[in-house]
Amino acid sequence: MGSRQRHTEPVDVHLILRRETADGPQVLLSRRAGQVYAAGLWHLPSGHLDGPHEDVVTALIREAREETGVVIDPADVRAAVTVHHRSPGGASPRPMLG
Repeated sequence: MGSRQRHTEPVDVHLILRRETADGPQVLLSRRAGQVYAAGLWHLPSGHLDGPHEDVVTALIREAREETGVVIDPADVRAAVTVHHRSPGGASPRPMLG
């Protein structure tokens, strides 16, 4: 492989947790708190993978539990979409710490 380094990107998972009610479907949102990206805004529960050892399903389940207290069975997780995001300037976003 030589001296070339393999390309990597930060991976962020987002949970779309939907439930049916008598008034129609509801989606869980949380308000981002603390010293985080988009603090104070409403958003889907989300977060980054904790390193190369963690897969997206494990990360999603962990983030849901950490951010909302919701416990999810891995069998209930379905992939909905993958987005490779670039900033308006064309660069991939830098990984956020914390």
